[in-house]
Amino acid sequence: MYTKDPIQQAEKIVRDLNDSAGKYTKPVFKRYPLLFTFLLTFGVISIIEGLKFFFEEIKFFKENPFILILIGVIILLFTGTLYKRLEKVS
Repeated sequence: MYTKDPIQQAEKIVRDLNDSAGKYTKPVFKRYPLLFTFLLTFGVISIIEGLKFFFEEIKFFKENPFILILIGVIILLFTGTLYKRLEKVS
């Protein structure tokens, strides 16, 4: 019995949702590109600054910022490896 890859199923659902929502959102993006650029930028900066404040509260990371950088590099390496493996499977 063949079971579908759950990541592929999630990707298909998101792609279908994006395609159906795109009919309504693309005209709005075209009319107000600057507004959405500012909102997107504000959202990304808010998340980054919030994480910064969160990690500053953790004493271990405040005293050892190199550990936090190392964790970030490991996560990026894992993400790249996962991407390459999933690309070969597709």
